[in-house]
Amino acid sequence: MLEFWATWCGGCVDNIPHLNELADQFTTRPIKFISITDETDVAYVKTFLARHPISGWIAFDAEETTFKGYGVEGRPRTILVDSKGIVRAVTNPPSVTRQVLEDLLAGKSLNFPEVPMGKPLGLEANAPSPLLQVLIRPAAPVEVSGTSPGFANEVGGRYDAYGETLRFILSDAYDVPEDRVDAPDWCHTARYDFSVTTPQHEEAQRWPLVRQMLEAAFGLKVHREIKDTPVFALRTVEGVQPKLAPANSSSKGGYWNHAKGEIEVVNAPIQKVAAVAHFVLGIEVFDETGLTGSYDFSLQWDPKQPSSLAAAIRDQLGLQLVPEQKQLEHLVVDSVEEKKTW
Repeated sequence: MLEFWATWCGGCVDNIPHLNELADQFTTRPIKFISITDETDVAYVKTFLARHPISGWIAFDAEETTFKGYGVEGRPRTILVDSKGIVRAVTNPPSVTRQVLEDLLAGKSLNFPEVPMGKPLGLEANAPSPLLQVLIRPAAPVEVSGTSPGFANEVGGRYDAYGETLRFILSDAYDVPEDRVDAPDWCHTARYDFSVTTPQHEEAQRWPLVRQMLEAAFGLKVHREIKDTPVFALRTVEGVQPKLAPANSSSKGGYWNHAKGEIEVVNAPIQKVAAVAHFVLGIEVFDETGLTGSYDFSLQWDPKQPSSLAAAIRDQLGLQLVPEQKQLEHLVVDSVEEKKTW
């Protein structure tokens, strides 16, 4: 069983206990569990594994030879290979159960749907790459695209993005933070895949092309406007020393699980705290701490009560989030036509 993973992949980390349980159940059976990462910082991976042990073999593929050989782009990705070296299944960790492995060892058919690899948008097999292409479609489900919502890939002038809300696409296309895109409610939930190919080294054409695409596909009309906007300022607490450890490694890394309300950060600037708060609270956070170093820190909060993050930042990091109003530029959607999604 080949497991393609990375320390920064939340889905990979979440599935470690499940895969460890399987490995423990098959310790005396003729099957190897090999977890493969393309990360180059071996020391950091070892530090990660000390906190999150993985049963079986750990393999390093810094040149991505194995990733490319099996056509793996997204992760986690699980590949089952039989005793003759034949790939029997390409899937994700939760689909692999004890019975699936018993059937693999017995040479039986594996009775679960395989997960296809991500496919380029709008290209036939073996066709030459387009010189210029702009495509948008209703977001395909994961079982069709083989790619999780929110994944984006950029190679050789081609940019593919999967499962993004229209509001998120507008944010990228017009270079305005997503929470300052004032659009109808459905723009926050309807999801689309889009692809833009430009001549290599001419990526500056990308977002102008996307803006034209949105105007044509959705009858989009927008304008920019300065508005009073609620924000948070991240500041130090008077008389309180920040509880931040200076980074003791030149490598950057970490682990973030929003669903569990926890994050571990290695060698990051204080802006990382502001970014986490922005994501969790949905309100922009401006760093006004004056702290300029790089730090290691961890943070835990109640994911069911996002507002608990403010108390967590104060108690665990010695910093504070102060609510304010700022005059900021918004992208206002004047008109947009809702299109059918999948």
